[in-house]
Amino acid sequence: MGKIWAISSGSGGVGKSMLAVSLAAGAAKHGKKTILLDASGISRSCDMVLGMESVIVLDMMDVVRDQAAIEAAVYPVGRYEGLGFACASLYDHVPVSEFSSVILALHSLCDVLVIDLPTGQTDLGRGLLRKGDELLLVVRPDQISIRSAERLLMHAGNSDAGVSIVVNRSMKERLKKGVQLSREAVQMILDRPVLAEIPEDASISMSERMGKAAIECDGPAWTSLKALTEALLSGV
Repeated sequence: MGKIWAISSGSGGVGKSMLAVSLAAGAAKHGKKTILLDASGISRSCDMVLGMESVIVLDMMDVVRDQAAIEAAVYPVGRYEGLGFACASLYDHVPVSEFSSVILALHSLCDVLVIDLPTGQTDLGRGLLRKGDELLLVVRPDQISIRSAERLLMHAGNSDAGVSIVVNRSMKERLKKGVQLSREAVQMILDRPVLAEIPEDASISMSERMGKAAIECDGPAWTSLKALTEALLSGV
């Protein structure tokens, strides 16, 4: 059974889905059989980033209701060999904890299961996250995003998985002006290890418009995304 990388955030606009798509594509490019599960319901965006919004017909609710086999609801991502994509629900905001049996089934089909959780949610259900799995909380290095992350961590369920921070959209100019906080300050405030700091990078949106994951961008974020992927894969 593979590893789970669950991606969460306390507020919107921090790049949570960007990171989920990038990690899934990066794992697949490293030869790992990978499934990306977008659990954000009607606010999902991973399908659009991958250019698959018109392809997805079946979701995990169809599997739960025995209206489809799980393999039929996992769609191959043509650009990335070894990467499959699935949606928890296409039409409703259903708590991901209600999909525990499906997540276990997906888990058994791959080396890495990346879950893009709804904003403000960390709970996957009892016993799903185990030692060696990762819960990554994405934050911008500003006061509002960090306060939202603090509240989310207060309500995060206990598990054996590691809980770490990914600082995204950092800018040296804003740090110098005191608008943003340093990586060290974020780590101290949230009392969790910061696994990566990803700089603001205009080339990410260019990559996404071409149906590419941000890990294929040609700007400064590429190095950080690549290093984070490799660090997580070291435990797979």
